[in-house]
Amino acid sequence: MENNQWFFANHPLMYIACSVGIILVLVQSTIIMRKTLKCTKDMGMNEEQVKRGIKTATFSSIGPAIGVCGSILALIVTLGVPVTALRMSVIGGTNYETMAANFGAKAAGGELTTNMDPVVFANALWVPALGVMGWLIFMFFFGHRMNAVNNLLTGGRKALLPAVSVGAMLGAFAYFNVDNIIKINTNPNIALATVLGFVVMFICQMIGKKVAWVKQWGLTFAMFIGAIAAQIIV
Repeated sequence: MENNQWFFANHPLMYIACSVGIILVLVQSTIIMRKTLKCTKDMGMNEEQVKRGIKTATFSSIGPAIGVCGSILALIVTLGVPVTALRMSVIGGTNYETMAANFGAKAAGGELTTNMDPVVFANALWVPALGVMGWLIFMFFFGHRMNAVNNLLTGGRKALLPAVSVGAMLGAFAYFNVDNIIKINTNPNIALATVLGFVVMFICQMIGKKVAWVKQWGLTFAMFIGAIAAQIIV
């Protein structure tokens, strides 16, 4: 038996086990998509609005997806291809995965490297897996009951649901952006990229009033232009 993680990381059983999780994600995504399309009818959205929303979401996901592709290599060379594919399918956050796996490796007396003891490697896999267990279980048991949660949040007034959804999204973006901006002294690259990204996004929204596709690509443009410009300036 090999004395490092690669015997286990590339084992056929690892591919089989990880494929089960990926299939589960695909099944859940399909169910959520069907329920979402059904909700659009309940909310009175017409077909054109639904298509525009899907198109905008698709374009907006390109930037974050490409950003993940760059850092995903760090996971592949330490955790292996099947585990990386599973983790990216389940959560998709390389920052969390790398941090959690490193915590697990350190707890077992090692480091997240390309040559880990099997016990250290196993511990590096358990920590990120257990870390996301909570919301996966919640979604499995309560995802189909979100109508009750929505009614509670809006007091039974469905017209308020879009406002609540937008408010939650703005709050999430604000939290991450403020966290980046306060790093102006310790990490000016991130702070400047955030500010420039905001400027680019604002410009895209203004242009998007006349050229619709620019608004749909706004998030992607903001991420790449902001990051590249910050690197050049700083």
